[in-house]
Amino acid sequence: MKKKTTIYDVAEEADVSLATVSRVINGSNVVKKATRDRVLEAIKRLDFKPNQVARGLATSKSTTIAVVFPQSIFARVKDMIGGIGDTGRTLDYSLTMYTTDELGDSNPLEDVIERVVKSRADGVILFNSQDIEKGLELTKQYNLPTAVIGQKTSDDNVCSVYVDAKAIGYDLAKNYLDQGIDDILFVKARQNLIDLNSLHEGIKEAFVEAGKTFEDDRVITTSNEFEQAHNDFANYLDSHQTPRVVIAGYDKEAVAFVQACDDKGVHIPDDLEIIGMVDSTYAIISRPKLTSVHLPIYDMGAVAVRMITKMLNEEEIDERAVCMKHTVVKRDSTKLL
Repeated sequence: MKKKTTIYDVAEEADVSLATVSRVINGSNVVKKATRDRVLEAIKRLDFKPNQVARGLATSKSTTIAVVFPQSIFARVKDMIGGIGDTGRTLDYSLTMYTTDELGDSNPLEDVIERVVKSRADGVILFNSQDIEKGLELTKQYNLPTAVIGQKTSDDNVCSVYVDAKAIGYDLAKNYLDQGIDDILFVKARQNLIDLNSLHEGIKEAFVEAGKTFEDDRVITTSNEFEQAHNDFANYLDSHQTPRVVIAGYDKEAVAFVQACDDKGVHIPDDLEIIGMVDSTYAIISRPKLTSVHLPIYDMGAVAVRMITKMLNEEEIDERAVCMKHTVVKRDSTKLL
C-alpha cells in the first residue's frame, strides 16, 4: 500500500520548515512569493491533501508539551517525570508522554516525532539517548521548541539541562590514579540520562594528565536489559583479569556487575570497587549498597519545563544550557573513593 503523503513530506520536498508549509496552507501573507510557489509546487507534485490538523498548525496553540524518551530508561526517569509533571501543572501546560522503543517499525524516532507534530504539541522535551542527534535534527526540521535533558546543547529553538559528565569521569578516575590505581573499567550503557561519551572523555583526560593511556579495551558497552548485562559481565570476568575499579554509566548496570562478581567469588570492595550513576533505587537495594553519583533528577525535569515554557512565551532566557550540580554518595561498594 502506498504511504499517504504528509505535511512532513511536503516540507522536505520544498526544503522548508513545517511551519512554512502550514502558513502557506493557511494563506498567511508572511511567506515570500518564491517560497510560497515552491511549497505549492511541492503540494501539487506530491498530490498532498491538507487535513484539518495541518491547517491548524500555524494558527493555534495546544498548551501541550510532548515528552519523548526511550522506554528502556523509564526506571531512571520516573522521578524526573515527577518534576516535569509538577512544573507543567503549575504553569498550566499539559504533558503527553511518548516512548521510542517497541513501536514495531524501522524508524521509531521519526514516527514518534511525526505523532508529536500531528498532536499540535507546542514544544518537546527530549532525553539524552543514543538517538539524541537524530531527535534534534527532526525537531529543528519542524521548528519545534525543544528542551534536551542530559546533554549540553543550545540553539535559537533549543535549550538544555545537563550535568558535567566530563568532570564526573575526570574526578572519579583522578581519585584512583592519585592513589596509584589505573586498573579501571568503564561500563557504558546504550541509553542514558547523561552524556557517557563526555564521561569517557573525562576519564581519558585524567589518564593523560597522569602520563597514561586509557585504552579502548577498558570500555564495555552493554545492554540496558539487566539479565543480558549480568551475562555480559559474568563472561567478562571469566575471560579477563578482575579490574580494580568499575565505573558504570548507570546504577542498574553497576548492580548487574555486583551480582556477576558475587557469582564469581569476587569480593566488593576488597577485590573490586564499583561506582554507579544517577543514585537510583538500584543503589540502595544493591548488596553491598552502591556508591553512586547523585543527579538532581527531579530538578532537572522541572528546569527543562520552565526553559521550554519561556521559549514558548518568548521570555528572556539567561542561560540556554543549564548545568546542574552532581554529588558523589559514598556507600559500601567503595573504600578508596
